[in-house]
Amino acid sequence: MIKSKFLINVINIYRKVDSLIKKFLYTDYYLILVCAIVFFGWYSRCAPFGFTAAVVIACIALLFTDDILPLTVNLFSAVLIIYSQDFADYTYLWPLAIPLGICFIVFLIKNGKHDFHLGKMFFPLMAVAYALLIGGCGYATKSDLLKSLPDILMIGISIPVIYIIANHYLKRDDKRDVPLYFSKTMMYIGLVICLELIVSLIQRDLPISQWHTSNVIIKGSNRNDTATYLIFTAGMTMYLSTRYRQGWLFLAIGLFQYLCLVMTFSRGAIIFGALSGVFAFALTIIKAPNKKLHLLYVAVTAVAVLLLYLILRKDINEMIASLLDRGMTSNSRLNLYKEAWALFKAHPIFGVGKGYVGVNTNTNGMDVYWFHSTVFQVLACTGIVGLVAYIYYYWVRFKILFANFKYSFNLFVLAVWVGFEGYSLINTGTFIAYPFMALVIVMTLLLERTQQDFSGYVSPYNCITPLGKKIAQAGGFKAYLENKKQGK
Repeated sequence: MIKSKFLINVINIYRKVDSLIKKFLYTDYYLILVCAIVFFGWYSRCAPFGFTAAVVIACIALLFTDDILPLTVNLFSAVLIIYSQDFADYTYLWPLAIPLGICFIVFLIKNGKHDFHLGKMFFPLMAVAYALLIGGCGYATKSDLLKSLPDILMIGISIPVIYIIANHYLKRDDKRDVPLYFSKTMMYIGLVICLELIVSLIQRDLPISQWHTSNVIIKGSNRNDTATYLIFTAGMTMYLSTRYRQGWLFLAIGLFQYLCLVMTFSRGAIIFGALSGVFAFALTIIKAPNKKLHLLYVAVTAVAVLLLYLILRKDINEMIASLLDRGMTSNSRLNLYKEAWALFKAHPIFGVGKGYVGVNTNTNGMDVYWFHSTVFQVLACTGIVGLVAYIYYYWVRFKILFANFKYSFNLFVLAVWVGFEGYSLINTGTFIAYPFMALVIVMTLLLERTQQDFSGYVSPYNCITPLGKKIAQAGGFKAYLENKKQGK
């Protein structure tokens, strides 16, 4: 009898803890906690602290959640803990993979008991994987294939795996405001990137006129990758300005992230980031539930930016001059494009493969030869076969986007992709599996699965007031106003 009572008490306690943790995982506090751990892990340059804390919080989430959505912040912020390009600074922490792997397996088993669906992007991703694998057929040597295999596996295998897992373990509930939660995740990750960028610039103790000489190391990478990430986070932050009555706050945070993008001094990213930013900014006005109020926010934000410029005029002018000193052209890229076109003409069917190494640029540790362009990388490395595979991939992906084109989330995703895909025409983004292609494919999945236009100020995630709850129950702000007119 005593044992049964004890067991009942234990079960009740577990249920309460389970309920509390599940609720916590959908709050801003959880997103802030994960991002704070990531930032302080990077700032302290203490890999044991950063990675251990990140693994602990990820394990707790894996053991209690029944939805993969809260884990997106862990997945896409983890890379920001990296403060060095020397893998020896991290490899000794491999034992942390054991508890993380066990908890991940528990999550998969516990929450995988429902119908399995491959998803609309599975076959396009497989087509890309196949094209990459046979790229260079008839030209590439065995050593070329072995050299490029890690990169091929990252793009061709890991991305489809992420897509399949995310598709199967994302809750199938059309009423959940998934776009809002995901956008908040991106906003907080963007703030971490901005803080790391600012700290890095301060630590180098350079005058503003020399900032362009400092290749800021964030996530163990260069200014171009940092700027690319900010294209994603800033655009999603702008979306949030249409979802809260405090829209001015998210406009300000979004503009701050675009400013930080400029501070990376990544020339191409600034051009396409500006294009993406203008598009997203226009959408905040078009999709604002209360356009008069939103235009007031825009005016206030514009005045604040002007005042900030007047106060920091000297420093900002120096930064602009510093950017201009870098120039906006690159003959090295033109040489790469000429080389890629020559390779395609010589090997039009399968290209020369991902293991090819030329003379116009240095390779990284994985011996990937970058042509710094989606088009030319595909043509040179995979030929016509790869071109067909990528056309298929883009066709399905954008078909998903345009299926519900008028939805607010779809439009802001388009704004982000304009920046990312545009910049990838002159950079490497499309061929960087993590975080960029993983992020693109997760966003595509959210578009595929979100069959409702989440717009207006209130959603199940932010209805914290009595009025907010009424609006949520009515199905949105417009529906609430209609009910009031009808006396309901």
